[in-house]
Amino acid sequence: MGPEVMLGATAASTLVSAIGGISQGNAAARTGRYQAQVARNNAQIAQQNAEYVSQAGETAAQAQDLKARSALGSIRAAQSASGISIDSPSLQDIYEGSAQVYRLDTANIVQNAALRARAYEAQGTEYLSEADLQDKKASGAQSAGALTAAGSLLSGAASFADKWTRYRTL
Repeated sequence: MGPEVMLGATAASTLVSAIGGISQGNAAARTGRYQAQVARNNAQIAQQNAEYVSQAGETAAQAQDLKARSALGSIRAAQSASGISIDSPSLQDIYEGSAQVYRLDTANIVQNAALRARAYEAQGTEYLSEADLQDKKASGAQSAGALTAAGSLLSGAASFADKWTRYRTL
């Protein structure tokens, strides 16, 4: 194999290595950008879930409040029908105790919905953090590909120069 072929092979190898480094960096950057977009989509879904859970909690609380009012009305009607004075302390205690239980049930529904909504919001924040991280990885991968290509070109140039010097001394 002649020296010209070796020099040509060195140059070609250098060029292929540089192109490979750039391609690798670009592929890793595309993957990172894709993963970042998936994370942003997941964050949006988590926010939508938080809004849905919050609205569903409000609806459930309203429904519970209506049931409570109906039940309290039934209690009051039964007390009136009993023939005992509505102002009786025992009847008042029963009515107030029942009202407190129903208020607590409604408050629990609201609180549980708020906790679930907060969990979705936290999940959305985590997804946005993941998206930022993936964007940074994509940027770094592109830079790394360029640096790998530059390193291949420099290494190949040094090898080519060394072989050229040897060829000229022949």
